Amino acid sequence: GEVDLSLAQHVDLTEHIRLDFRAEAFNLPNCAYFNNPSTNIDVASGARVTSTSNNPRQLQFGMKLMF
Repeated sequence: GEVDLSLAQHVDLTEHIRLDFRAEAFNLPNCAYFNNPSTNIDVASGARVTSTSNNPRQLQFGMKLMF
């Protein structure tokens, strides 16, 4: 399967204000899982693998200020 990772940090700026930071990575090692090859062998592109069954690595970051 895919390896996903999430990191979060909470920082108290003052007694009533907090800053949250989040970083998330999906398919972290960027492994490709290939679909089955084409079964049409009568054409030049026959028996070729042309797509993957999963998504490439995706990163997202978020920040939230609570007061």
